Amino acid sequence: MLNTPGHTLGHHVLLVKLPRTGNVLLSGDLAHFRENYDNNVATGFNSNRVETLASFDRVKQIAANLKATVIIQHDPRDVDKPPAFPASAK
Repeated sequence: MLNTPGHTLGHHVLLVKLPRTGNVLLSGDLAHFRENYDNNVATGFNSNRVETLASFDRVKQIAANLKATVIIQHDPRDVDKPPAFPASAK
């Protein structure tokens, strides 16, 4: 679990390391849509804009370093990316 404050004080992103799929970052509430994440847009309902943007940067750096797939969990375009369980655990 990666500490990613901004949306809420105790927000975290989950890093999952899968044997076949590789590294996957499950964003939780980090960003509402892919465009928010890609363009560093903190929505008005986040608790702290500066922390949100710092968390975006942190997750992007970790994703780049680990070649991880980032799943924006509120974005329907990302929700269907991973296969259903049990295939998603590979």
